[in-house]
Amino acid sequence: MDELKVLGNAHWIVTHRRDARYDGYLIISSEEPASELSDLSDDALSSLGLIMRALDRLLTKVYEPYTVVFYKLGFSRGFNVHFHVAPISENLLIEISKHPDYSDNPDGNDAIIFLSREYCERPPLSADESEKQLSAVRLLRASLTKPQPV
Repeated sequence: MDELKVLGNAHWIVTHRRDARYDGYLIISSEEPASELSDLSDDALSSLGLIMRALDRLLTKVYEPYTVVFYKLGFSRGFNVHFHVAPISENLLIEISKHPDYSDNPDGNDAIIFLSREYCERPPLSADESEKQLSAVRLLRASLTKPQPV
């Protein structure tokens, strides 16, 4: 997991989603063993907004997306609280609008479902895909020109 780590603090770790074939698709995971926001410490909750702001700035700087989305999904037992983060590009929105199973005017729901189904949730990454993913992680790390306030 360390090879996919982008940044973190005492309460949160940010990694590239391990099965994502979309550059900059990140996961913010709680370091505390809690599956619900209501179970997190005040310190963890206080630092979450700072992590989110740092990622919004980082992904905007690196990818210049149409927008950056944050979302909490899943409720499978055994996983710590985590959030998905992705830079949504104009090209992705065009790709979604051309897909017959999605709206020709996609919104955030279309984007997150499309990303999950088309760019993730598949068998393990090929060697080329893994290297591309690691390159994205290196780019994000290098773009952290100064320590982010978290």
